[in-house]
Amino acid sequence: MSSGAFPSPQAARIDGPIIRPLRPGEEAELEALLAAAYGHARFGPTVRRLAGMADAAVHVLEAEGALRAAAAVVDYGRVAYLGIVGTDPAMQGRGFGRRIVEAALAPVPPDRVILLDASVAGAPLYEKLGFVDVDQSVVLEARAPVEAPPVPGMAALTEADLPAVIAYDSGVFGADRTSGIRALFREHPGGAVICRDGGRVVGYGLRQPDRIGPVLAETQAIGAALVAALSASGPEGPATITVPSSNAAMLDHLRGRGVAELRRLRHMRRGGDRHPSDRGRIAVMASFHLG
Repeated sequence: MSSGAFPSPQAARIDGPIIRPLRPGEEAELEALLAAAYGHARFGPTVRRLAGMADAAVHVLEAEGALRAAAAVVDYGRVAYLGIVGTDPAMQGRGFGRRIVEAALAPVPPDRVILLDASVAGAPLYEKLGFVDVDQSVVLEARAPVEAPPVPGMAALTEADLPAVIAYDSGVFGADRTSGIRALFREHPGGAVICRDGGRVVGYGLRQPDRIGPVLAETQAIGAALVAALSASGPEGPATITVPSSNAAMLDHLRGRGVAELRRLRHMRRGGDRHPSDRGRIAVMASFHLG
């Protein structure tokens, strides 16, 4: 287990409902809960990914014999990311959302910077818990390949490239995301691209079935070329692309090629005196649970 992994949380009873770790075999029930909470059924890969990561802790709230709320935190050592916060719509108004978030955050060491991406409806809760806005995360949808001029040094990313990619990613993101990057690569090794300048990594990108990301790059031209390659390599159908609002060049590039903006989330931070990432070099985020 990495140095950033959590201690094993203890189950806590709060006015009847029980907050505890997700148990093996409950993944399908958690997927159903998140599908109801978010209104779509694409959480299978996310749940399986988090359940298999040693530095991820998935908390659930059980009430009336079923899972009613959930939240997960991935602890990268210097930075922790809160995600998949969801409550059964039939249980709204009972305070389950706040309870599960507080339980998920409780084991996080006090020296961690905690990041999250909040909807308009969810942000007031996080404000009460001490989170502040630092940026926006812009969700777009590409319905066709996103064209861009190629750049020198691009190649398929192989497993042998992962140590260099992880080191590059850590310098941009501000923490070691080894577990998340390796998990994404294992899931879709054919959807990965690297860009080198000589022997130095200057960008990389990963593709998920319905999502592009993460994509990190030293220049806008490299980021655009990586997105183009990844958008052409995936299955047919729309692909989500989530871009930090501070990367205005990538947003302008995507809009100029007809990629539609769907919504914006409030990118929030608790702890530290500044954002740990260079959001200008993050062309595309990985997800709302991996950062």
